[in-house]
Amino acid sequence: MSAQTRGREEAMRPETEVPAGEDPEATCPYCERPFSAERLRDLHVGTRHEQATDDELRAYETAREAESEELFTYHLKVAGALGAVYALLFLLAVVGFSL
Repeated sequence: MSAQTRGREEAMRPETEVPAGEDPEATCPYCERPFSAERLRDLHVGTRHEQATDDELRAYETAREAESEELFTYHLKVAGALGAVYALLFLLAVVGFSL
């Protein structure tokens, strides 16, 4: 394996080490990867492990819906902030040209 291929694989592999003295909140039952939240573990199991049980798939759907709602809220906030910046710049331009 070339150094370039090895470097690419290392870049794609996320850090999963837990700092000393801390326990992960959740761990994948299949690959034992630690997660900081159960919702993140549920998303991982639903997308990475085909042998997931029905309960795990339900937890995945719930986590996916919650993630989707949070993303929608984030997009609304960003759109509002951009609108406010645009309005402020427009008002500054109008006031600047009228002086």
